[in-house]
Amino acid sequence: MRKYFLNIIITVLVAVSFTACTEDENSAIGGTPIVRYVRPCDATISDSLLTKSYLGSRITIIGEQLAGVTSIYFNDQKATLNPNFVTENAIIVDVPSGIPGLKEDLIKLYTSTDSCYYTFETLVPAPTVKSMSCEYVSDGDVAHIQGLYFVNDAASPLKVSFEGGLEAEIISQNITDLEVKVPVGAQPGPITVTSAYGEAESSLWFRDNRNIILTFNSDSYPDYGYFFGWHGGAGVDTANGINGNYLIFAGGEMTDDTWNDSKFGFEKWTYLPTDPDLVDVGKLSDYVLKFEANIPDVWSAAALQIVFTGAQDVMLNWQNGNGLTYSSDWSAANGYLSDKAWPRALWIPWASTGTFKTDGWITVSIPMTDFKFNGEGGSVSPKGAGHYSGITLLVNGGGIKGTACTPTFWIDNVRIVKK
Repeated sequence: MRKYFLNIIITVLVAVSFTACTEDENSAIGGTPIVRYVRPCDATISDSLLTKSYLGSRITIIGEQLAGVTSIYFNDQKATLNPNFVTENAIIVDVPSGIPGLKEDLIKLYTSTDSCYYTFETLVPAPTVKSMSCEYVSDGDVAHIQGLYFVNDAASPLKVSFEGGLEAEIISQNITDLEVKVPVGAQPGPITVTSAYGEAESSLWFRDNRNIILTFNSDSYPDYGYFFGWHGGAGVDTANGINGNYLIFAGGEMTDDTWNDSKFGFEKWTYLPTDPDLVDVGKLSDYVLKFEANIPDVWSAAALQIVFTGAQDVMLNWQNGNGLTYSSDWSAANGYLSDKAWPRALWIPWASTGTFKTDGWITVSIPMTDFKFNGEGGSVSPKGAGHYSGITLLVNGGGIKGTACTPTFWIDNVRIVKK
C-alpha cells in the first residue's frame, strides 16, 4: 500500500505523487486520494488556505479521488466522517477535539486499499469553561467544573482562579473535567482557567448573584407568607442550604396528573402593573434561566413546570388595596396553568432513565428559548413583552408517562442571566 506525503508548498513532490498511480490502478480502486489544499468552511473566507487549525474546528479538504475515503486521522486522533460531507473533490470534517498522543502534524486519509498523508498542524485552544455541577459551593468544599482543553503541562501547570485572583487547589483533572477546592474568601464572579495554551474566563459566574428573581428570603417579599401569590410550597428552610432560605416542595405521592399546588406550587405574581419584565424579551436567545436544586428523594413522575406571566395575566397586591385581578379569559387567577396555549418550560430529568435524584445541590440551566411547551408537552408559541414580570413553579403533567413517587424538591436562586 502506497503512502503519499503531500503539501501544496512542495509542488515538485506533489507532481511526483500525482503521477505515481497508473490509470488502471485508479479505475480499479477508485483512485488514490490526493489532497491539493485545506480551506475554511466559512464562505466569507473560503478562498483562504490553511496549514493549521485548532482542535474542534471545521475545515474543508480539497483534492481529487476523495469519495473513497473511509477514515481520516489528525495525528493519532480519528475524525468523525459524515458520508453526506464527502464528495469526489471535497471533504468537510471537524478536527477531533482530543489532544494528540503523538504530534506528527499530519492529516491521514484512508481508503479500503490506500492512503494519503498531508502535512497539517493541529493547535490546542485555550481552556473553555462550559458549566459547573453546582455554581454555589462553600469555601473549602470541592467544585466540579466541566469544559474543554484542561491541559496540565509540567512546564506550565494548569491554574484555576476565582474572583479577585484567588487560586484554587486542583484536586483532579482531565481534558474535560476539573475538581478544585474553593479558596477561602472566594466571591461571586467568573472563573479563570489558565493552561500552557492560553487563558479563558468563564461566562458563567460562581455563586451567581445577578438578576436573582426568587431568593425565598423574607426581605424579598412584602407578603412573605404568600410570596405575592397563593402558594408557598411546603415552606422554606435554611438547613443544609446554600444561600439563605430555599423553597421546599414535598407532601405525599406524586403521579403524572397529580395537582397539589398547595405543596408543589409556588407563585410570584406581578405585584404592581408597572413591574418590568424580568428579561429582555426581544433577546430571549441570549438568556438562560438557572436555579439550584436538591432532589434528595426519587422523582419519577410529572414535570417541574416554570411559567411566566405579566400584570395583564395576573396581578396580586392586597397590601395596597388593589385586590386580585386576572384575565377575563380564565375563571381563576391561576387559569393560565391549565391553558393549553400558554407557554412554559418543562424540567423532566427523570425522562431518560425513569428516575432521578441528586447527591446534593446542582445547578439547572434552561435556555429562555425553551419556554415553548404547554403543560402536556405540546409545542406552543412564546409570549411577547409584558408577560414576563411574574413566575410560577408547579410540579404536574409534562406529557411523559412516569411512575408514582414521593419526591422532595429544594429550590433556590432562581435567576435569568446571559449565556
